[in-house]
Amino acid sequence: NVICKYVTFYAASLQASLRNIPDLVFLVDGSWSIGTENFDQIRQFLYTLVNSFDVSPDHVRVGLVQYSFTPRTEFQLNTFQDKKEILEYIESLPYSGGGTNTGKGLDFVLNKHFVESAGSRAAQSVPQIAVVITDGKSQDEVELHAERLRNKGIILYAIGIKDADADELKQIANRPYGQHVHSVSDFSALQEESFGPNPESIQGCLTFFFFFAECAVANMADIVFLVDGSSSIGIPSFKQVRLFLQSIVSGLDIGPDKVRVGLAQYSTNPHKEFLLKEHLDAPSLMTAIQKFPYRTGGTNTGKAINFLISEYFTEEAGSRASQRVPQIAVVITDGDSSDNVTEPARRLREQGVIVFAIGVGKANLEELENIANQPSQRFLFTIDSYEALQRLTGGLLQTVCVSMEDQRQGEAESCRASKVSVSLPMVLLDLKQTSVSDLFAVLAVSCFTL
Repeated sequence: NVICKYVTFYAASLQASLRNIPDLVFLVDGSWSIGTENFDQIRQFLYTLVNSFDVSPDHVRVGLVQYSFTPRTEFQLNTFQDKKEILEYIESLPYSGGGTNTGKGLDFVLNKHFVESAGSRAAQSVPQIAVVITDGKSQDEVELHAERLRNKGIILYAIGIKDADADELKQIANRPYGQHVHSVSDFSALQEESFGPNPESIQGCLTFFFFFAECAVANMADIVFLVDGSSSIGIPSFKQVRLFLQSIVSGLDIGPDKVRVGLAQYSTNPHKEFLLKEHLDAPSLMTAIQKFPYRTGGTNTGKAINFLISEYFTEEAGSRASQRVPQIAVVITDGDSSDNVTEPARRLREQGVIVFAIGVGKANLEELENIANQPSQRFLFTIDSYEALQRLTGGLLQTVCVSMEDQRQGEAESCRASKVSVSLPMVLLDLKQTSVSDLFAVLAVSCFTL
């Protein structure tokens, strides 16, 4: 797995808070040199990036500042309560025009956004991250203003577009520059910077941190993927499904006492590809994913969900539900089911399984909402094509890990309330033998003696 080098910077914050979810503020250049057409590319970049994160008041918070001669608040970290509102605002984000006073913008972010009244959770040891996007050289001094932000513990990324000054970007950003400074040749290349092949892109590093913070304390679960293998998918798209599963699995800590993964494929009938108990190490699991065949047929999603209940989420199949290990199902489909899904999905959820739904192309949104847990904005993902599946990897990994930790916390609260003393075996990520591992080893129990 690719691990962004700056992760170790957060060790102290991780020790202070096991539920670290960053506060993220974008500082966007709105000067005349950008132009209306290019500013639309910035909107698309922001939309894509924000859409990949689990945004809510208790998870990732997002703020936005646009600057030219003077900076202005678009929205603060506590302005919106859900991701949908933020995305709607970004879609209609007005272009201000003017000069380029980046230093003034940095000061504004520090004094008006990374403060408790604007929604900053710095006092709770929540990481504070600023992303600066600019296309030119500032008309004012930036280095001292950026240093003030860094001295407050704020992590600074700098994205330079086209003619941006490379030395100035380094004055803004944290070290190492390889992870915190990103340059693109033109505005259209921003999307590649967001979801390009380079795992050390801005999206890659941010997503990895968000995922890391949650999964460091939530790396025990039974996860079953239910994949639509009907004839409507097609061979090229089914290859994308395999690649997506490999990406997800590569971000999980696989092991018999860690994360277990099962896979079922369905069309007219469901097929058992492998159970939770079968592939208990990462290499074996990856090989099985690479080789599982494309079945073809109809689309009986309801029948397949019942199949998960009877054949996968059982102790015989390797489920550890009796040990209070989180049970998670991820359903991937591209069309309408030929049978009813509502009742089978309800039974699966009532069994305590957290259900995610991924709809591709013309998948039935109402049907997906009936399958997934609520709220939909957290447990339901929709994409235009199977080629776009890779874009979901970071967001889904993080949301899955948030859900794992939420369930663990819920079990702990339940045990406190009932005065029950239970200790679960929890194997934690090896953080290169840092003191964080030792801390997690002490704290990673679902219930404890009161």
